[in-house]
Amino acid sequence: MGGAAACALLVASACSSAPTRSSVPAPDDWAPAPQQAPLATGLSPTEPPEAPEESAVEVGPGSPGRGLIAAAGPTGLRLLLPSGDVVGEVAPDYVVTQPTWSRDGLRLAATLISPDSDDSLVAVVDITTGDVTTVPARRPYFFYSWNHDATRLAALGPGSRGGTALDVLDQGGVPTSETSMQSSSIYLAWEPDGRRLVIHAGPQLLLVEDPDSLDYTELGSVGFGFTAAAWVPGTQDILYVDALAPPAGDGSSEALGEEDGAEVRPWLVRRSIDSGQVVDLGPVTSLIGMAVHPDGDRVALSFATLDQTSGADPADTADSTSEVETASASLSDDDAAAQSQLPQWDGSVQMLDLATAERLTVLDLPGWWLEWSPDGRRLLMATSAPQEAGAAGEAGAVELAWHVWDDGGDGGSVELARFAPSVAFGRNYLPFADQYDETPRLWSPDSDAITFGASTSEGDVSAVARLDNVGGLTTLGPSDVSFWSPLPDSLQSP
Repeated sequence: MGGAAACALLVASACSSAPTRSSVPAPDDWAPAPQQAPLATGLSPTEPPEAPEESAVEVGPGSPGRGLIAAAGPTGLRLLLPSGDVVGEVAPDYVVTQPTWSRDGLRLAATLISPDSDDSLVAVVDITTGDVTTVPARRPYFFYSWNHDATRLAALGPGSRGGTALDVLDQGGVPTSETSMQSSSIYLAWEPDGRRLVIHAGPQLLLVEDPDSLDYTELGSVGFGFTAAAWVPGTQDILYVDALAPPAGDGSSEALGEEDGAEVRPWLVRRSIDSGQVVDLGPVTSLIGMAVHPDGDRVALSFATLDQTSGADPADTADSTSEVETASASLSDDDAAAQSQLPQWDGSVQMLDLATAERLTVLDLPGWWLEWSPDGRRLLMATSAPQEAGAAGEAGAVELAWHVWDDGGDGGSVELARFAPSVAFGRNYLPFADQYDETPRLWSPDSDAITFGASTSEGDVSAVARLDNVGGLTTLGPSDVSFWSPLPDSLQSP
């Protein structure tokens, strides 16, 4: 998943090869020891930015906010304060992709690609010291995810035999072993406050107990439909979609068994890793994304189907993977003529109560991106915007709209801003939003603003939209994508 090869991997996932572990030969020039590389300019040892004195608990209207924004693209990586002030620059002569914050906000990993040789490096920035450590990459990684204590980094890249490969790296970017996992496609989620990984590899669902050895237990074959499983915070339970086995007929928590004549359809499953107990949470045909609330009591679900009256050739709506692929191709198409005839999408975002399985529709549009704010009060959703709206992008550009649903509001959502996604954000991130939701991304740590990559008349930029400035965007300079850091524990509000 992810990266320039992302859409191709959706096609590759039609293969049914089982995941395998392998010892991948290191390239001749691969050095396992981290190096201090002279790639940083203007990056000096610094403490994490302090909270404004007058807003230790809440940032007021117009305040620039807290945390750091990582803005990456073809001219390197910039670390920005929310005001736009540059804290440091890393690898300005490299293409920088996949900037990924650790969950404590103290480290940032990214892939550095040499424009001359296409060689790749894993870079890890230590925010507390300003040190930048680089290691030659085993493969050009197109996705990272830190575990809860930032001691391990799951990294996905192209497999040696096609498909996707998973390596586990230490906090300096060095592989923890010679072992890799390879499959036609791989999606993953770290256990909250734990070392285990749940992995959807090809059609198989796996549980990895030891990420260094990548030894796994098979949890069964669930199909290729919806991709990324998720953990339920505060429990040992996972959520996933099973498109191969019949659901429990009464929706109870009893173990499932195949019954003659039982209907097989994509359905949402809650499963206890410890006991194996399974709960049927209902049908999820055409599901394209889900985001579990930080409290673990509900999950946001996004559904999308092609509007068959729009003149488009509808995809097979029984296969949500093909829908995401079709949608991502539409969003990333650079041909203006093709974009002017984009298919129309029907769908909704629904809130599902994990205790009762009751659903509430919060938006009558598909959400291409779902992400809960750190305080759990708000849900961010990216939707298609009317083509004639005339937002910031150039003529013919695909337009999206950010919507925010407030848990304490009147039940509806508010359109925050319209924008044209940068090419990289629309092509490499939006189609895999369910996987990117697994780690901190767009929200500010104070839950009052978002950052993202947008296309403007001046090119692709890092953009910020604040909740107290509905309809407005602030640009922070050139970049393909940008992501906001979590706050270290020392700066969390009491």
